[in-house]
Amino acid sequence: MQDTLSEQGPPSVAAKTSQQKALIPRSDEGISQEEMFAELNRVISSPDFPATLRNRRFLSFAVERTLEAPAGAQLRVRAYDVATQIFGRSDDFSTIIDPIVRIEAGKLRRDLETYYLKSGRLNPLRIQLPRGGYDPVFLRQQAAKDGAPQAPTTLGDLAADARAELDRIIQSTDFPATDRNRKFLTYVVENELAGRPEEITPILLGQRVLLRDETFNPNKDPIVRIEAGKLRRDLETYYLKSGRRNPLRISIPKGGYRPAFAYVA
Repeated sequence: MQDTLSEQGPPSVAAKTSQQKALIPRSDEGISQEEMFAELNRVISSPDFPATLRNRRFLSFAVERTLEAPAGAQLRVRAYDVATQIFGRSDDFSTIIDPIVRIEAGKLRRDLETYYLKSGRLNPLRIQLPRGGYDPVFLRQQAAKDGAPQAPTTLGDLAADARAELDRIIQSTDFPATDRNRKFLTYVVENELAGRPEEITPILLGQRVLLRDETFNPNKDPIVRIEAGKLRRDLETYYLKSGRRNPLRISIPKGGYRPAFAYVA
């Protein structure tokens, strides 16, 4: 679904009027521009912020464009401007034809979430890019308190412990995967534990999990690779949240689809 406030081309009077009527997310009051720029610099210079160089420029552009607006103005960061000034698209850019800004904004939101689950959790501010537009907002956050809930116990049997960990992941609200990718994870874990690695191939994953037909060719349709990438990020998010003290971790190493299991000391 396209972001509701993205434009299809150069600005128009109707578009500006529509923007002025829109409900615009607001930053917390009392945050100075110096504080905002300091937070931006902390984010884009951190190794815990996994965004590409281009999306770091996207974030910087969005922050700078927002802060350049006069006090009280409702100037928004427009998809057209991001596309033409950051992503190198031509002047006839249209979001209907080319979804590049929406796609990269989604990645940028996930990368910000990852950063604030890591070293950014101690920062005084948090930058968010609310859905529906590209204007960043700055929020004050309290320093995270690292409580110590009791960690799950293990049985000493890898298969049993891995299945218990799979159940914890699938049932957790901190695991943001879609239903389809929960099925993906369950399929590869169960087949690995059952000693059937030959069942964990791109073709079979495409047909049995992602509902491609018998003509499915992973060399032409990258769906398995794309969903596996999403699943890896979702597992990382889970282990940065409630799963961070679990005694065993499940991962899907890059370059393949067979899961790996590792006890955590």
